[in-house]
Amino acid sequence: MRRIFEQRLQLQLFFALAASCLVAALLVELVSDAVHHAEGYVLSDTSRVLSQAIRELRREYSLRISGDSEWNTLPAGARDLSLRAISETVLAAYPGVEGGYWSGSQFLGYAFPTHGSPKYDVPAAERNDILTTIGQAREHGYAQRILRENRDFVVIASMNFDRGAVWAMKRLPGEAAPAERKHSLLLACLVGAAFLSAAGVLATAYALRQGVTEIKKGLAVLNTDLNYRLPERHDELGEISAAINNMAAARRRLEAELQREDRLRTTGRLVGRVAHEIRNPLNGIRLALQAVARRAATGRVDRDDFQTILEEIDRMNRLLSDLLVFQQPRPARLQVLPVIPLLDRCIQIVKPSADKRQISLTLKSNGKPEAALDESYFIQVCVNLLMNAIEASPPQGEVRVEARTSHDGVQITVTDQGPGLGPEQREHLFEPFYTTKPNGHGLGLAVSRELMRSMHGDLVYEATDGGGARFMMKLEDAIHAG
Repeated sequence: MRRIFEQRLQLQLFFALAASCLVAALLVELVSDAVHHAEGYVLSDTSRVLSQAIRELRREYSLRISGDSEWNTLPAGARDLSLRAISETVLAAYPGVEGGYWSGSQFLGYAFPTHGSPKYDVPAAERNDILTTIGQAREHGYAQRILRENRDFVVIASMNFDRGAVWAMKRLPGEAAPAERKHSLLLACLVGAAFLSAAGVLATAYALRQGVTEIKKGLAVLNTDLNYRLPERHDELGEISAAINNMAAARRRLEAELQREDRLRTTGRLVGRVAHEIRNPLNGIRLALQAVARRAATGRVDRDDFQTILEEIDRMNRLLSDLLVFQQPRPARLQVLPVIPLLDRCIQIVKPSADKRQISLTLKSNGKPEAALDESYFIQVCVNLLMNAIEASPPQGEVRVEARTSHDGVQITVTDQGPGLGPEQREHLFEPFYTTKPNGHGLGLAVSRELMRSMHGDLVYEATDGGGARFMMKLEDAIHAG
């Protein structure tokens, strides 16, 4: 009986050890899978960083050098120093990234500014791999290679441009090779399993499986939300979670810096354009006042001498009013109103300008449409479109206004018989300060579209057959607004 009991206990211990070994093997696969996903995330993020770095290197090259007619006459050493200054400036924002340019069958402008000490020699160990990547980029436009050197990764990227190529490289500390990693972990787990009970092994496996699942879910969330942080862990997966959180934080800082630089560049362009638009009428006012001053000395000043000054002041006032509306329009006060009476009022407002150019204004509709709109905003947009159409139309031409109701609301179209708009004009049509008029400031259409959108509508351009331009105002009708 005792022997049977001992055999039974040995059998239970054997099955417990076998179960521990199986769970240990499962643990190896789970850890390997987690490490693989972490490495994949790191490599993907590194690829994105290298792509941004070489695009910025290429852009800075184009901004500073491509337009220099004397560039090709400089000695190779001078070109190398000039390009190195660009590389150092750009790559200083990308820790661990080195790179430069390839032109005329030689490396130029190489730099590794975030190395412990500044480095200016192209790495000899990866030189052939860099040349191979550059050759692929010259053929396909963009190329990337991921190499494994012992336990480390090396990611190389290159992009072609008209005179050569730009390239960048980053080294990443990697884990052990997959086969070696699995073997070491399996051996360690098997030795540990020999001294643990089946319950302990199962508990460990369960905890690790939960941890891996949590990390996978966290990686999926990080792909769409960089502000998410993996929960802190105090087990075997804690370092992986911490490393992923650190990488996400570094990426957040980098993207915030890029957004800040974009905002500064946009603000600079806006300030420059506003200053230019204000300077022109100020110059006109100055010249007019100088003329008035000269006439005042002779006592021949009359009211007409101040007309230019008043016109230029009105021009600046329109510019500033449109700029304020574009920057922060007041909330639209929507109410359902009949559209035809408002269109009649707009036509009467612009009729003197149309009569002066002998341009006829026609209004058509497919009934009595009603729309949810802000009366003041609607009139402002409609008058702006009508004045643009009148200015674009030839003398004795026609401007057609049509209102119709469809399944998704009310559409009002304004069509002229002018030359129409080319592809480049259509591309920048609604951008602030873009204009083709000699005396325009380029805010009219941009402001009009903002006002339409504040009324839950839109303003779009439509090409017409046989020339001319057509703008469509889209609004919600009474049914959709309710």
